[in-house]
Parts: sequence; C-alpha cells; structure tokens
Amino acid sequence: MFLLGIGIFSAATSDDVPEVKENTVLVIDISKPMMEQRVEQGLPIPGAQADDMLGLHDVIAAIDAAAKEPKIKGIYLVGANNALGFANSSELRHALLRFKQSKKFMYAYANYYEQRAYELAAVADFIYMNPAGSLDWQGFGVQLAFFKDALDKLGVAPEIFYAGQFKSATEPYRLTKMSEANRLQMTDMLQQLYSHFLQNIASSRPKADTAALRVLAHELGMQSAQDAVTAGLIDKLLYDDEVKEIIAKKTGAANIEKINFMAVKDFIEVALQAKEQPTDKIAVIFAEGEIVNGKSGDGTIGGETIRQLLRKARFDKNVKAVVLRINSPGGSALASEVIWREVELVKKEKPLVVSMGDYAASGGYFISCGADSIFAQPGTLTGSIGVYSMLFDASKLMSQKLGITFDEVSTAPAASMGTPFRSMSAVERRFFQNGVDSTYQQFLRKVANGRGMTIAAVDSVAQGRVWSGNTAITKGLADKIGTLQDAIACAARMAKTTSYSLRQWPEVETLWDKLFNEKKDQQTSMAITIQQQLGVEFTTAWKHIQLLKQQAGTPQMRLPFFVMPPANGK
Repeated sequence: MFLLGIGIFSAATSDDVPEVKENTVLVIDISKPMMEQRVEQGLPIPGAQADDMLGLHDVIAAIDAAAKEPKIKGIYLVGANNALGFANSSELRHALLRFKQSKKFMYAYANYYEQRAYELAAVADFIYMNPAGSLDWQGFGVQLAFFKDALDKLGVAPEIFYAGQFKSATEPYRLTKMSEANRLQMTDMLQQLYSHFLQNIASSRPKADTAALRVLAHELGMQSAQDAVTAGLIDKLLYDDEVKEIIAKKTGAANIEKINFMAVKDFIEVALQAKEQPTDKIAVIFAEGEIVNGKSGDGTIGGETIRQLLRKARFDKNVKAVVLRINSPGGSALASEVIWREVELVKKEKPLVVSMGDYAASGGYFISCGADSIFAQPGTLTGSIGVYSMLFDASKLMSQKLGITFDEVSTAPAASMGTPFRSMSAVERRFFQNGVDSTYQQFLRKVANGRGMTIAAVDSVAQGRVWSGNTAITKGLADKIGTLQDAIACAARMAKTTSYSLRQWPEVETLWDKLFNEKKDQQTSMAITIQQQLGVEFTTAWKHIQLLKQQAGTPQMRLPFFVMPPANGK
C-alpha cells in the first residue's frame, strides 16, 4: 500500500509535459464546466472524485498557443451543451475567432445542440450533427420561484428591508409574482442577451439573419435535424465516424484510429510551460463566487483572502499593475467594503483594472467601481446597486403548528432582536431599515467617487437594477467591452511596460495542498456529492438555503437571482 501510494502521488504530481505529435488536432469539449481558474479535485483514482475542472483562461491560453504551434493542424469542437455563462462564453468565442485567423481548420460536431452550445459551434468552418439529432431553438426564458404562500401556510413571516425599487432579491418571500419593476428589468436584460446571441450567429453563418432566426424560435420551426440544415445552421448531417473520416483525410491519418487527437487539458500543460520570465509583472487576481467574510472557500470570495492578495500585489515592487477579474453576484456588504478599501490603496500606487466575467453585480460591482478602468462583456450582468437585509419570524410556526412557546428576560427591550421566535417591534424594524438605507447611501457615494459621477446620477441608474455590459457602458458604470486579455493589455499600457509576465493569484491548490487541508477537501467532496445526487436544479435550491442562513440579519449586496444552466440542455 505504501508503494502504491507513492506511485499514485508521483503520477499526480509529475511535471512531464505531453508530447505534441505532427498533424495533431486539438479537441475542446464545450460541455465541460470551466471555472475562472482550474480546480484540481483530488487523487487520480477512478471513482474517487470528479475530474479536474478546467480553468477558462488556461483553455484560452491553449487556443492562442495552438494557433502558433505548427504541429497543431486544427481544432475539433465537441459537446452538445455549453456549461459557461454568457460573458465567459463570449471570452471563449473570441479565442476561437482569433484561432481562425491562423487559417487552420475548425470543425464542430455533436449528436444534438442546445442553442447556447451552438453559439460556440457556429464559429467553426463546418458544423456537423447526427442525422437523428436536433438543434434546440426556442428562445431564452427566465423562471423565478416565489415562496410567500408557502411561508404563509407554514406560519413564517419574512422581515424584509431593502433600498432600491429594482432590488428584487427579496421578492420571492414577499410577493407571489414579479413586481412590474423586476419584470421590466428582467425583460430588458433577456432581450439584450438574446439579441447579442442572434447577432453572433448571424455574423458566423452567412445564410442566417437575425429576423429569420427569431421567426424560427417563435414558430418552433426547428423540428428536425433537416430543418437545421435548411436554415443554414448545420452544414451536413453525419455520424461520428463520418466526421472523423473527414478529419483523417485532412490530417493525412491512415484511418480514424490514427488521428492524433489531443485533449485541450493536455495541451494546456504544453502552452503553460515555464519560459524565461521578465522582471516586470502584472498581477491577475481572480475573485469568483459569493462574497463572504473571512477567507475564501470553494465557490466563495473571502474578504480577507482578496485583501491579502491585493496587499501582496501592492507591496511587490515587481508588480507594475493589477487586474482584478471578478465573477461574482455579490454578497456580504462588510466583506465587500474590506475588498473595496484595499482596491483604493492599490490604485494610489499602481494601475488597477477590472475585468468582469459572467457577472459583477451588487457587491461584485461595489468592489469594481473604484478601478481605473472597467472591462465587461455584452453578456455580463452588472450594476444591481442596492442593499437588502432579511430575517424570518417563525413564532406562529412554533406556537400554532408545533405547540412551542418562548419566554425571556433581558436587560434591554431589544436584547433578543433578530431572533426568529418572536415578532419584531416597530423600533427594531426601523433600526434594520436605517442600516440598509445607510449602506445604500455609502454604496452610491463610492460609485460616484469611483466613476466620476454625481450621487444623483448614480442613484438614477442604481435602485438595484441589473444591467447588461453594453448598457452599463452607456450608463457610465463600465468603460469598455473587452476580454481579460484586453484588460491585461490596458493595465500594461497604463503601467508603461511592454515586457512583462503574469502572476495569477490565488495560486491553484495542488494535490499536495489538498492532502494537507483535509477540512477543505471534505467540503469539496461534499459539494461534488450533492451536485451528483441532487442535480443542478436542486443543488441550486440547497445553495439558496445555505445562503439564507449566512445572510440573516446582515446587509447584503447581491444579485437578485441565481444564474444556473438550463435543465436537460433546453
């Protein structure tokens, strides 16, 4: 067992770089989940844990390197689903478009396509699909759940405090349907995302135009695989072996088993090989997930963790500029304040540029607003400048449903304020609302100072409203449409450096780190198990319950909904 353990560990930590053979075809599975940074799940034992999760920007670096690598002859895009959000999908799409400038081939194939996976596949020179497959084409939709009636039946009364008429995070607990303000913002956001989606496809497929694509969705005109061919969205209906025969001929392989396919995961190791590093550094700090107090964990941004990384970059004389990559719906107002303060300190000494991912909303925008320059994608969800706080009064549930009553003694009337076992007084409600209003005014002032706007101007585009990246620019909340690479180039120009290397923080945890961080590894394992057992929809509900427990009674700056992938690829 000891020798076996050494063998497994040696294999897992080996520095051997895969060999790139002549006429290699890079395989990219767009259905595989990608985080901002890669996540190493654990020991390479079959069935032990899920596969490592790729880092989006590692994949993009590999695509850019493949365009220059003479042994790479083309890219083979596979996958029926798109696991990326709208903005990060755009980042990957831009990388694929850059690859096409190398004049190397790019083919896409899947048994069927859901519509957002097709948006990526549309970049390819030729798109093939199984003759028995289908191309989903129904348009975009948003469905929200409301719990007010259920809470009423249970005897649970939410105590809700918010600032901003569009700050709709609390609506599921106080209403039975969307408010008109929320319906307006959701409709506008969805239409913008859908228009951008159609424009991308029309720009890649000469026979398609946005008007015709809208009609196909409205009339459910994409019934069969042949309908997709007729519409000019699929080039040919072929089986897997027939597509690989085409690739074999293109690369000179003797047969389909002799094609030199290479997974992008393996080529990443080639692309990221250590090279001579210039002295000047640009620090790229990744902040992905819910903003929480303390240290970062799986899927969370710890205020203390990001503060320490920003401070590290500030005092490192070789770091000439900082790029803060944000992919966050927000979270704790206090943790957001901790990060904002360090952003201000960094900005006084060196350029700091923000690159927004799928979302940088509410608290995610709070930590962005002080940057020298803000880059977003058209599909980025941002803004949501508003604050809320929420508690639950379960006294009726306890007394009327369960027969449990409570009594107390205290030294002041509000000593037990916030308990779920009694109703709040008018004074206590005013106390919580004042706290929310005060935090909202601080939010407005910080955005006004960071963006060079008046408080009144910020308030007119705030009120908790969510904006797309394109609209955020017109409203003065962001500066440019661009990728992370664009943000890095901007930071380099501001720092007046042309020869630099990147320092990415936080550093990816290695297997060795995981072996000596048992608690965190257990948390990762539990999250993976829950995802596998409950599926995406119920996992999101579980996360929602955990979030409610964390945010009870404290001011929150958070996007008013969870962004989750569609069920069953629809």
